[in-house]
Amino acid sequence: MSEANNQPIKNGIETRLLIKLVAFPCLMFGFGFLLIPLYDVFCDITGLNGKFDLSSSQQLSAQQIAAQQNILSDNNTAVNALSQQVTLQFTTASDQPNVWQFKPAKNQLTVTTGQQYQTVFHLSNPTGQAMEFTSIPSISPGLASEYLIKTECFCFQKQILQPGEEVEMPLVFQLRNDIPKEFTKLTLAYRIYAQPLTEPLK
Repeated sequence: MSEANNQPIKNGIETRLLIKLVAFPCLMFGFGFLLIPLYDVFCDITGLNGKFDLSSSQQLSAQQIAAQQNILSDNNTAVNALSQQVTLQFTTASDQPNVWQFKPAKNQLTVTTGQQYQTVFHLSNPTGQAMEFTSIPSISPGLASEYLIKTECFCFQKQILQPGEEVEMPLVFQLRNDIPKEFTKLTLAYRIYAQPLTEPLK
């Protein structure tokens, strides 16, 4: 076969080879471009490399939040079922009742166990000298004392009042839910003791 006859065959082989050489880099470039989204899809499906379907994760979080809210609601219902109404009376006394002015802002409160309450007591010094006051609490019946929780109290704390001075002393408290049901009425009493202030204030 002559060289002239072989020329078209040779040209065809070279053309196909050239097409392959051009097409292969293009295919590799396209594959590399698609590799990242394909990898993300693979990870979303399998959960590999810490990737999970976001919508499923959000749905799970919503379910968890709903479950927690149901638990809190159940707990509140249980607490409400245990709570009870108790009448709490406040009384005051003094070693010199005709001199010291000491009284509660409210003589009585109806409270719900498990809830926090606040009230105040008024104390004034009508004398002409500075006085030091100390209050001693008691509760009746005595067995109820372990069910009374005071988070703020002036009990046993020394109060120094200048002549003519008046103060409000807060009491923050709550009754425990497990207080026996027969304790429907309690009396919280404070007795105050006073003495002249012998040491000057620093």
